[in-house]
Amino acid sequence: MLLVVSVAVWVASAKHGHPSVQAGKPLTAVREKRAEDSPASAPAKLVVAPDPWTRPSAKVVARHLRRARLSLLKKFGASEKLVDRLTDGDAPAVIEELKQQARRGDPSAANILEYMAYSICGFSGVNGGGGPSQAQQLMDAQALPLQDDEWMRTALQEKNGYDQQMATACQQAIDKNEIDTWVSSSAKQGNGASLWLLSRYGSGRGSELKEQKLMDAADAGYPDAQAFLAQGLMNGTAHLPAGLAADDNAANLLKVAADSLPNAESTLAVCEFKGCPGIAADIPSAVAHAREAAQRGSFDAIMQIGPQLQADLMDPDEVTAWNLAGAMLSQQGCSYGGLTVQWMTSAASALTSNSISDKAKALADQYWRNYGAQMMANIGCAP
Repeated sequence: MLLVVSVAVWVASAKHGHPSVQAGKPLTAVREKRAEDSPASAPAKLVVAPDPWTRPSAKVVARHLRRARLSLLKKFGASEKLVDRLTDGDAPAVIEELKQQARRGDPSAANILEYMAYSICGFSGVNGGGGPSQAQQLMDAQALPLQDDEWMRTALQEKNGYDQQMATACQQAIDKNEIDTWVSSSAKQGNGASLWLLSRYGSGRGSELKEQKLMDAADAGYPDAQAFLAQGLMNGTAHLPAGLAADDNAANLLKVAADSLPNAESTLAVCEFKGCPGIAADIPSAVAHAREAAQRGSFDAIMQIGPQLQADLMDPDEVTAWNLAGAMLSQQGCSYGGLTVQWMTSAASALTSNSISDKAKALADQYWRNYGAQMMANIGCAP
């Protein structure tokens, strides 16, 4: 049985032309590949991928997991150096520096602090250890072989220590009201990331105002907002001003977001496979986008449509190989999931299954050599 590994990647790269969602201005932007453009899948920095079949030490995996979570800050302007500092426990100094920059009017600093306050700090506070969920993990680990039990306990101890330090730093230095003021000021100046954050975390705002902030963020060219709004328009949870065609606008938003976001390209591939509002079924295009998304670290589409394709369009061994690539990433700690016994055993089971053909294993090795470093960099577990 294939292990379906979903790695959601929301990493923005260089901005492309973006559609407008202003009243009276229909969306017309489409994905265009130009010879002078850098490949959408090219990582910002060369990373040497580790041995994919071997599980790293518990401390290495715990670090990869927290770095992947903290790398989401790059969407708001954080540098690799800042992400590394936070990953290595320098949160108090980083937060203070960001506050000083935000007070001087730096929108990126304000946006980074906003995401930290509402997402990272909250996660660390809830997952700092001692809760019933973690108690269950420790109990489940007792059923594992001794070596795996010790590995899981070491990883959880490493995670708990970090989360407790981050939670303390947040409690001592984060003032949400102050940060909200900075982000609101930046949003008024049209900053797409600030508008997106207000649409997600803005307190005391009605749903209509949040929806308007979402549309403004998409109009400003912020990829996460474009992808989120596109999906909302397709499933009916979001609405555009009168006079704009939701189906066409959603399709264009998703196509533009797919240039920057691997998971948006995965969504586009699924839409092209089955048909979505504004997107006609196009199997060859769906296969191409599913493969490219997988090369960038998002496997949802290739796992969903691959098993349904005829062998002349996609060899079943290729689907299995991409599933193995996802398990390799998961075993390295390159995912946004939690540190659980199920996570550990699922990845190990997928990689050691006797039912996997030699061809699938060889393909998985090839994919890892060609794209492993790129996938790790996109997910953020490595710089």
